[in-house]
Amino acid sequence: MSDHLHASLRVASLLAALALASSPRTQDPEATPAGRTHYLGRAIAQTMHWTGAGWLLRATREEEENGAALQRWLAVAPGASVCDLGCGNGYHTLPLARAVGPDGRVYGVELQPQYLVMLQKRAAEAGLANVVGIASTIDDPQLPPASCDLVLMVDVYHELSHPVRVMQRVRAALKPGGRVVLVEFRTEDPAVPIKPEHTMTKAQMRRELASHGFRCVDDHDELPWQHAMAFAPSDGDARLGARETLRGALRAAAGGDRRVLAPFLAADAQWTDAPPADAPIVLRAGPGGSVRAEVAGRAFALTTDADGRTFVAPTAAAPWRRAHGSELAFHAMHTGAGGGPVDGQAELVAELGFDGLAWGLDDLAAARLACEARGRDVASAYAVLTLPAQAGDAPTAAPLAPLLAPLRAALAQLAGGPGQLWLALRHDGAPRRDPAGDRAALAALRELLPDARAHGVAIALYPHHDFWLETIDEALRLAASVDDPLVGVCFNLCHHLRTGGGDAAAVARRAAPRLLAVTLNGATAAGRDWSTLIRPLDEGDQDLPGLLATLADIGFRGPVGLQGFGLAQAPREHLARSMAAWRRAQPGAQPPSARPTRRTDR
Repeated sequence: MSDHLHASLRVASLLAALALASSPRTQDPEATPAGRTHYLGRAIAQTMHWTGAGWLLRATREEEENGAALQRWLAVAPGASVCDLGCGNGYHTLPLARAVGPDGRVYGVELQPQYLVMLQKRAAEAGLANVVGIASTIDDPQLPPASCDLVLMVDVYHELSHPVRVMQRVRAALKPGGRVVLVEFRTEDPAVPIKPEHTMTKAQMRRELASHGFRCVDDHDELPWQHAMAFAPSDGDARLGARETLRGALRAAAGGDRRVLAPFLAADAQWTDAPPADAPIVLRAGPGGSVRAEVAGRAFALTTDADGRTFVAPTAAAPWRRAHGSELAFHAMHTGAGGGPVDGQAELVAELGFDGLAWGLDDLAAARLACEARGRDVASAYAVLTLPAQAGDAPTAAPLAPLLAPLRAALAQLAGGPGQLWLALRHDGAPRRDPAGDRAALAALRELLPDARAHGVAIALYPHHDFWLETIDEALRLAASVDDPLVGVCFNLCHHLRTGGGDAAAVARRAAPRLLAVTLNGATAAGRDWSTLIRPLDEGDQDLPGLLATLADIGFRGPVGLQGFGLAQAPREHLARSMAAWRRAQPGAQPPSARPTRRTDR
């Protein structure tokens, strides 16, 4: 089995565990022969016995289900390898076998061997030699690894007593680019004459497949009685269930059928107009373990109930006061989180009350997954770009593309979340602060801007001592030249002080129109080395409450990163001290006279 497949299965298992984490079972029900009676609040239906096989070939089935229309939508290519999981006596298996042709293969998978006897008889009578019958077990379809371009499940998924295990094995059976298609009778339509336990809503289909690590990539609404939805594996997204629920709600709203929309919505949700169905979705940690979503200027809250089901409701876009007392997200930067395993760093900062991590380029996807699995966020990916020397009037084109490749990858990995790219700039062809280097910098930023726009990720220019982009003024000059809301600046207190900057609050006010992020720490303003300019928040002489008041006054809503480069104390110690200082600095936390005296010693 490939490393990629191992990783995919690990992510699918994690998502299933997260979806069911609230269930206090002492034993995994899927480790028992009986399996589950319910999954994500849905009662699992009994499997139809093979003695009812005649119903599967009833004379009215084509009129009621329009299998020919389903086959046209599936558009199975000649030579493909397809699975009809829960194939029965072959109503869909034989048309699939004709579609893939003699160079293709169709696996007919069945739990009841009597169906396989019927299937092989019908295939032989039809002259089809490319049908392979497979006897499955209750928790394993017994498909070869990486064998299928398509796994079709028609009126089958809702009967799985071991849905997590079966779908893990289905995922393992998919080839790269493979899909799973579920066809289920519509709960939302009271005219469908099927018992309720044998129907599913679109909301259920999206939620449950997301719990197995799949995202919806297409659906077909033209069958008489059924939903048909196609799903593809989705790796490394701990908020896949929330994303899928909201995307489904947006599509349902665009379709205009309130019956389809209703199962996606929280109780008493007042849904009027909606953003475009395919608008980019940004998810971030919300209050009380919820998830907040931003879509084309609209805000939504996504909450999960005791059964693991996620529901959506439009909400006000106003910020909320976080557990640490601020409306601003406060993240520990990876420079002070101690290194070591990503999971350990995410666990530490979550335990201490931070809103997540501000990260770098290495292991970015893993850091995001680790944070989001704990209800936290990755605030940023910090990167250093060394701009090439210029040839004539423009930067040399050859070296620019490979230099930008890791930044483009980071923008893609941050998509759909609140993270920003924090970009520090060196320059091979210009001295520090020299405006002559602007040409190369602007060329690079304009190259990155389409990726930033496509993924909805802002680029915050990061002034850094002794780099070409050294002060907030150069960063503001570049951002003004680009003149796009996705390109702004990050104010870094320690680098500002190291370069002899003035009052931090005054600089924040000057940067306000383009201020996307702030990084801070305890510091002694007169210091001249990192040991005095990067300290825990409870040390030094910086006016943290005053700076926070200024940020509130200018309407700053971006993330705040806690710098921790070079601190000698253990991460747990200095991070806990800084969090305590952050809490004390919030308005109303304590009267000024009750605040501890700042430490200026080391």
